[in-house]
Amino acid sequence: MSHAGTVLIAVRDGTLADSLRFSLELEGYETRFCDEHALSPILRAPSRHGTCVVLDQDVFSRVAEAGESELPCNPCVPVILMVSQKTEQLLAKAKSGGVTKVLEKPILGGVMLETIRQVIEKNGRSGGPLLPS
Repeated sequence: MSHAGTVLIAVRDGTLADSLRFSLELEGYETRFCDEHALSPILRAPSRHGTCVVLDQDVFSRVAEAGESELPCNPCVPVILMVSQKTEQLLAKAKSGGVTKVLEKPILGGVMLETIRQVIEKNGRSGGPLLPS
């Protein structure tokens, strides 16, 4: 199976993180876990075409609590945010933080995989912001 890209998983729920890793690796993605402390340097790194970050609401909130009002997003690293409930306030915060796409849980079927494919494919072509949240 060919390498489909790299997905950085910043999800505090270990069961969910392991499930994501398993599913993504079956589809040919390289996966790596990171926490809120490792997230900032990753998102500030030079261009990483073929890479995206899957971030959960808890990690997103912890980054904000740590004094970062926004994610330090590199426009070449798309960020998919998983949330329990899309609220106007959360969507505004995600947009201002440079989040590429917001998905509301439960994320059923192949929605996550398709979203990852889209953002990595789009990122490889343009290197800029991808999908409206």
